[in-house]
Amino acid sequence: MHVKLMNTDEHPTQGLSFVAGSVSINDTPAPSATIGGDGVPVILKGTQSTIVTWEAEVTGAHGGAVVLSQELVEDSFGGTFPHTVELVAERPLVSAPGDADPNDPSSWGTPGKDWHYTRLPAANANGWNTSPVTVTFYPGDYDVMELTPSEGGAKSLTRADPSWTRTPDTAGIDLGAQARNSSTGAVSVQKAGKVKIDTSAPRIEGGGALAYTLTDVPSDSSKATSGIWRLHRTDSSGTVASGSRSSVFREFDLTDGDGKATQAVGKLPNGYYRAEDAAGNLTPADAMLKVGDTDPPSVERPDPAGPNPPAQAGPELDPSDPVPTPTVTEDGEGLKHAVIEETVTEMIDPAAPPFGGLLEKSEASAMMDYRYASASTSAPTTQTDELLDAAGNPIASFDTKSPGTCTVKRVITDSQGNTTTILLHYRTTRDSCPVISPWEPVDPSDPDGPQQPGDALEPTGPVSTRPDGTQSAEVSCEVTEAVSHGTMGADGAEALLRRHFALSDVDGGDGVTLTVQSMKNAAGNAVSAIDLSRAADYLITYLVRDADGNTTTVRLTYHLISSRVPGVVVTPDPGTDPNPQPGDDPLNPRPRPIDPATPPRVDPDGTQHADINDEMRVKVQPGKSLSPADARSLMERRYAFTPEGGGAMTEVALHLNDAQGRAVSSIDLSRPGSWRITYKVADANGNTVTVHLRYLVVSDAPTVNVKPGDGTGDGGNPGGTPTPLPPASSTVDPETGLTHSVVNDHVVVGTHSEPATPAVMEALFAERYQLASALADGKLTAGPMHLTDEGGTAVDAIDRSQPGTWHAEQLITDSAGNTTLIHLTYEVQRGGAGGSVSSSGDGGSNDNGGSGAGNNASGKVKPSEWVSRLHQLPQTGGPFGTCPLHMMFVLLMLLASAYALMRLRQEKDARERSPYETA
Repeated sequence: MHVKLMNTDEHPTQGLSFVAGSVSINDTPAPSATIGGDGVPVILKGTQSTIVTWEAEVTGAHGGAVVLSQELVEDSFGGTFPHTVELVAERPLVSAPGDADPNDPSSWGTPGKDWHYTRLPAANANGWNTSPVTVTFYPGDYDVMELTPSEGGAKSLTRADPSWTRTPDTAGIDLGAQARNSSTGAVSVQKAGKVKIDTSAPRIEGGGALAYTLTDVPSDSSKATSGIWRLHRTDSSGTVASGSRSSVFREFDLTDGDGKATQAVGKLPNGYYRAEDAAGNLTPADAMLKVGDTDPPSVERPDPAGPNPPAQAGPELDPSDPVPTPTVTEDGEGLKHAVIEETVTEMIDPAAPPFGGLLEKSEASAMMDYRYASASTSAPTTQTDELLDAAGNPIASFDTKSPGTCTVKRVITDSQGNTTTILLHYRTTRDSCPVISPWEPVDPSDPDGPQQPGDALEPTGPVSTRPDGTQSAEVSCEVTEAVSHGTMGADGAEALLRRHFALSDVDGGDGVTLTVQSMKNAAGNAVSAIDLSRAADYLITYLVRDADGNTTTVRLTYHLISSRVPGVVVTPDPGTDPNPQPGDDPLNPRPRPIDPATPPRVDPDGTQHADINDEMRVKVQPGKSLSPADARSLMERRYAFTPEGGGAMTEVALHLNDAQGRAVSSIDLSRPGSWRITYKVADANGNTVTVHLRYLVVSDAPTVNVKPGDGTGDGGNPGGTPTPLPPASSTVDPETGLTHSVVNDHVVVGTHSEPATPAVMEALFAERYQLASALADGKLTAGPMHLTDEGGTAVDAIDRSQPGTWHAEQLITDSAGNTTLIHLTYEVQRGGAGGSVSSSGDGGSNDNGGSGAGNNASGKVKPSEWVSRLHQLPQTGGPFGTCPLHMMFVLLMLLASAYALMRLRQEKDARERSPYETA
């Protein structure tokens, strides 16, 4: 065998030099043997050991590792047994941040241990810097680092002076570094690097349509030239992200990280440009190049005499009609974009609609080719076509059998990215006649009929044009409803059409008039009214006219078929029926049938659907509300349904809404209001009844009583009880639930020299009337006083100097908004029928010579000024001998009052017993 050195990539030997004549075998010198070359021959026998000794000198670079690799080679077969050992480990010299985050020094490790120096800022990928470079030494493992630049003298970096900086531009200087520990003598490996600095930015020169030159040659010869690297295409702000490639328009080759000093580029597309050199300097944003030489693709009409004129598609085009002038804008990247908009209209021929009834995308493209031809100085161009609905959404096709609008959008893009967009608004119009559109299509599956709400009925024949230019058309339609009760005249027939169809002019306006021209039975005989209680067929002819005189004749076939909708019987709760039936006891109402508001609707599947309108009123209940469960209980108690053939009814829906139709979770019973309860039920066959119950929560309007002695100061019955003024009228607003009453009163007074102003009349009302609110808070507000003469003309004051009749009105409002209007007829008379009652010490007089009270010094009205007609009537009998008729009148009044009190108590008890009232 032979023992010898190895030096391969896998088994290296480094840092060692063989000492000649140092070999010995088993302590026997072998001066001629060498460990290199073929090695030292040895013989192995049995269990004998053979020891080969040799010497070597460490000769490698300071700080590098010393490694020894040997092998034992078998001579006969060449078998080898390698062995490698590191004798001296390498002493590294580490630069920060290495692979750590350059922005987070805490991630670099311990300075002087994990790393020994920094070279900042780091060079870019091409090995260049755009600012001064500083090497800083951090003592730790070593206390000195020797720096040897190829320009300038070497420098020892120590704790006292740790930095070296290169500030001037340089095309490249070599930099060597090695550190040592003065105490131990340990030295690091040697490091070598290069510093290249270019601080000047490149420029873009020349221009025009032919060429531009990118140059990095600085105007200052002391500056370095890293060379042109990239040309960026940016937006108007010139923003280029650090290291960005997304904006690179063109990149040039580099050699060892250096580019050419200049690069020529040809014609550039529209846009903004900045050059970048190999160091990363960018042309300043305020000096960047803007190119805008190229216009968007131009559009003209095709030449009909050209070699390949396009075939007509869509409305016929007049070649002399120019293409509309485009609107051109420039985007943030300097590209130009033109937009051309044009609208064409095509009349629908029902017998032969445009494009066969359906405009496909390919036909839309053909229409664009027929109307437009494009050209560009920046060829080649590409174009895309889209078919859009009126809202701008893509569609596969457009129905040309019905009036409507679509848009064909063609975008032509040149090689630079400039675009021209053509928006052709294609409008189909049936005619100028009024449009009849079903609210709900009768049969959406019918391809020849309306498919969705809003689709118009198609004319049954051609549209005619009268000599005055107005047009007329005719449409046919059918409506099927179930029999109900009563008859339907012309007004009902008009409501029938409006119930099922929307009527508008051709532009969608509602300025049309509707006339019922005729109603005929199945035999063709004219009828004045349709019997809604019998199944039959009718033909109703209408004329719809717009403001310009265009008309559409509607021939409606009206089918009345047998009703299968469940019957409905209503049993109002006591005291809640606003319209009790004749002979009905309000405290114990009888059940009664209730008919649909209109004949039940019949759907295409044969199911029938009725709508019932009803109303009920309940009194305000402070702190109470009506929940959906309460409402369901009310509807189940109030209504009984009788389906055809018996069977159960199924609830379909229950909704609570306020007067505006907004959904609510419960009904507030603590204040007046108007609410809606919608209750829909269905029988086993799918026929439905929807009850629309107007639910009014009400309270009484403010009450008005005439005070004892009538408030005029005449002393009449001062110890008596107030006299109620019953409402002359009282209505409940169905939209608010508020009650509005009117009470009438009449006084007769004598003439007086001073007029009665609104303030005087307000004092009279305050003195004469006792007011009360039905609500718990008792709050009332009196409105301004309104005065009118006998003819109803407003006056500023009542002239009491001569006889006449006047009117004073004041509105009293409670906290909820219930109102009572007090209407006082104020009659001024002369002589015995009038005459004011005077209070002593007043000193005033009336025109009849009697004394009368006017306004006192404070301006307030004295009650003695007034007298009612009751106290002016002639009396029968003496003062101590009252007329027997008076006694009879008093007795009748007492009996009437007792009966009224009894009835009020009965109604009160009934309301308290009502399960609804206490819900």
